[in-house]
Amino acid sequence: MEKPLKSRESILGDGTSVAVKRIDGEEHGEKEFRSEVAAAIASVQHVNLVHLMGYCCLPGGPRFLVYEFIPNGSLDNWIFPRNHPRGCLAWDLRYRVAIDVAKALSYLHHDCRSRVLHLDVKPENILLDENYRAIVADFGLSKLMGKDESRVITTIRGTRGYLAPEWLLEHGVSEKSDIYSYGMVLLEMIGGQRNVSLMENGTDRSQRKWHFFPKIVSRKLKQGKLIEAVDQRLVEAGGIDDRQLQTLVYVALWRIQERAKLRPSMEQVVEMLEGRVVVDEPPDTQMVVVDLLSIDEEDCDYHHRPKITVMGPDADCNIPTSASSSFSMSLLSGR
Repeated sequence: MEKPLKSRESILGDGTSVAVKRIDGEEHGEKEFRSEVAAAIASVQHVNLVHLMGYCCLPGGPRFLVYEFIPNGSLDNWIFPRNHPRGCLAWDLRYRVAIDVAKALSYLHHDCRSRVLHLDVKPENILLDENYRAIVADFGLSKLMGKDESRVITTIRGTRGYLAPEWLLEHGVSEKSDIYSYGMVLLEMIGGQRNVSLMENGTDRSQRKWHFFPKIVSRKLKQGKLIEAVDQRLVEAGGIDDRQLQTLVYVALWRIQERAKLRPSMEQVVEMLEGRVVVDEPPDTQMVVVDLLSIDEEDCDYHHRPKITVMGPDADCNIPTSASSSFSMSLLSGR
């Protein structure tokens, strides 16, 4: 089975920029193609979801999906300093991205005729348009779920580090699985680092330590030192709203509760982030299942085992203001 190729920027005859995703392979390629087309058709009405412009299926050959090109690429390039630095997404824009993604997932879960489970929510699958508004993309792993179904069984795995405990334990997936992944993304947006990272001390393998960021955030919350969990580049740049920070942390920790039924819906997330309802402090969770499964060393290559690095004082935290900041697509399709 071949792996699908990355999306590429192309130009139509009328000069329109598009992102073309090529999907190869037999069984997996067909499933991914059908998932993307079904989900894209269902979500075409929403401004924060990828817009499918067209597709092509060659008999016995590859399949192509054509999306509108999105100039600012994916979120990971704007929050992780090790990822092709494009700059540092400012605090107010990160908070707005959190709301945009919540609205997109709420639409998929509650407003489509069939509930759509994305099942691969992560920074690489969140695009930023010319105004740094978020667009959820890449429905290659998505599943349609009937309104009367409580969960569905799938053999396909999403990206390790964002998988809900019930998925890892093969108890089936539901919209609660997307909600968990969303919470993990929020934590990465707050800290500007991956939730699971490997800290090394020179070449001595015995000195390696695993860094599980959600536990650090939970501890800082209890200590009343949340600002110490925030991306240092944002702290140095200033402009962090303490109330928004607490809200974002509360929402994130509610979403990564190990018991799925404790995770509030995405509709409630939107209300919380927009300040329409009060967010209670989340219950404590030991994160035991997630911690143990995330640090399984023999199978921990999902982000090429990222390492913690210290940010220098001259880290750029500015947003480009010109249209020249666009670049070709890498992993994701456009809107």
